[in-house]
Amino acid sequence: MASEKNQAIFKSWVPDWLILLAIFLFLLPIASVLGIYLAGTTSAMSYYGVDSTDIRYSVVVFYLAIASAFPLEKNFFNFFSSKIYLVGAGILFVCVNLILYFTNSFAVLVILRFFGGALSLSFIGVAFSLIFRQFHAQRNRVLGYATLYSSLFVTAPLAQILDANIFTHYDFNVIFLVKIYSVLPGLLLFLFLLKKKVDLRPEGKIPFRNVDWQSFVIYASALLLLAYILLYGQYYHWFKSLRITFCMIGFIFLLLLFVLRQLKLKIPYIDLKIFKTRNFKIGMALLIAFYLAKGDTSVLYGFFSNSVNLDAYHKGYVMLWNGLGIVIGAFLSARFILAGRKIRLIWLTGFGALLVYHLLSLNVLGDQAEMTGLILPLFLQGFGNGVLILSIVIFYATSVSPELGFSASVTGVAFRFFSFTASMALVAFMGLHQQKIHQQSFAANITADNPVAMQEISKYSNALQQNGKLVESNKAAKALLNKEIGKQSNLMFARDYFIYMSIFIGLVMLAIAVIPHFHYKIREIGAKLIPV
Repeated sequence: MASEKNQAIFKSWVPDWLILLAIFLFLLPIASVLGIYLAGTTSAMSYYGVDSTDIRYSVVVFYLAIASAFPLEKNFFNFFSSKIYLVGAGILFVCVNLILYFTNSFAVLVILRFFGGALSLSFIGVAFSLIFRQFHAQRNRVLGYATLYSSLFVTAPLAQILDANIFTHYDFNVIFLVKIYSVLPGLLLFLFLLKKKVDLRPEGKIPFRNVDWQSFVIYASALLLLAYILLYGQYYHWFKSLRITFCMIGFIFLLLLFVLRQLKLKIPYIDLKIFKTRNFKIGMALLIAFYLAKGDTSVLYGFFSNSVNLDAYHKGYVMLWNGLGIVIGAFLSARFILAGRKIRLIWLTGFGALLVYHLLSLNVLGDQAEMTGLILPLFLQGFGNGVLILSIVIFYATSVSPELGFSASVTGVAFRFFSFTASMALVAFMGLHQQKIHQQSFAANITADNPVAMQEISKYSNALQQNGKLVESNKAAKALLNKEIGKQSNLMFARDYFIYMSIFIGLVMLAIAVIPHFHYKIREIGAKLIPV
C-alpha cells in the first residue's frame, strides 16, 4: 500500500518499494547513455566513418543539450498534463532512436543527439522530483542526493559490461534499439502505477507564454562553439586556423550577449546573482578541479587494451570495483555532511583518494601489469569521485538563497559540461604531444650503431623466420619494432599524465588546506534543486 506521501500520485495498492523500483527502472537507462556512447567509441567510429574526436563531440552535444535546455524544459513540464507529457516524451524518444537506428549519417546523429539530450530532461525532471518526494527530512534529502549521484556515476562501469556484449556481436546502431527496449519497461510500469489524473507539477498548470527562446538559442549556441573549440582546437592547430579563431570570436560575442540579456530581463533564463555568492564561486572552481583531477578514463582504457591486454568483457568487470568505490564514497560523504564535519576535511579526503589512485597507477603502469593490481586504484578513483561530487554539489547548491537554487543548479550543470569537455580535450592534447616526444626520442636511438636496437630487430627477424616467414623478414621485423615503440610511447604518455595529475591534485589539496575558513553551513535542500 502506498504511504501517505505517495497516495496523491500513485495508486493506493502500490507499495513504496515498487515505486522506487519503477523510478530507477525509468531513470537509469537514460542516465547510462553517456557511459554507453563513450565506451562504444571504436564501434561508432567504424559505423559512421569518422574519427574519435567526432564521436566525443557527439557525446558532449548530449550533455550540452541538458545544460542549456533545463530552464526551457521547465515551461513544457509546467504546461502539459503529467501523464500526457510523459507519454509524448516517450513517443518522441522512440522515434528519435528509430531514426538513428536506420541512418548512418553523422550529421543526423549530432542533431538528434542534441534533441535527445533536451528530451531526456522530460524523464530526468519527473524522476528526480518523485525521488525527492520520498525524502522529506533534511537527513533523507542528503541521502537522496547520495543515492542519485552514486546511481548516475555507477552507470559508466555498468555500461562497459553492456557494451562488451553488444559491440562485439552487433553493429553500433543496435545500441539505439537497446535504448528503446531498456526505457520502455520502466516507463510503462511507471505510467501504470500513476493515478489516472495525477498532476506532478508543483505549481500547477502555468500558461505557455513568455518562453525565453532567444536566451536558449544564444546560450546553446555559445556552448556548442565552446565544445567545438575545446575538442577540435588541437586538430586544427588552435588559433593558427581561421575556423577556430572565428569560433572563439563567435563564442565570446554570444557569451557577452547572453550575459547582457540576463542582466536586463526581469525574469532571467539564468539569474547571474548567484555569482555574487562567495561560496558558489568556490564551488564552481572546485567542480572544475574535480573533473580535471578525476581525469578522462580513456587513458586507463588505453592502458587496459595495449598493455594489460584486457578484452571488453574483463574491462567491464574490473570497472565494477570503480562503481563500488563510487557508492561507498557518496554515502560516506553524506554521512560526514550530516555529522557536521568540516567541509575542507571531506574535500581533502576525496582529493586524497584521487591522489593515491594516480600514484598507485604509476606503479601499476608497465608491461607486466596484472589485472589484480588495478583493483585498488580503480576503487580509490571511484571512492574519490563519490566523495567529491556529492560534497561539492551540496556545498554550492546550499550556498545561495532558495530563490536562486534553480539557477545555481542549472549553472552547475553547465560547469560540469565545460569541465568534462575540457578534461577530454586535455587528454587528447597531452596524448598527441607526449607520444610525439617519446616516439622521437625512441627513433633517435634506433640506428645501425645502436647494438640494442639491432639486437631487437634481429630477434624479431629470427622469430619470423622460425615461423616460416622468410620473405622480407627484416622489413616485417622493423614493423614489429615500430609497433612496440608505439606501445611504449603510449605507456610513457600514460605515466606522464598520471605524474602531472598527481602534481595538480597536490596543489589543489594545498589550496584547500591553506584557504581561510570556509563559511559553510548546510541549509535546507529544496526540492527544486537539480542534482544532475
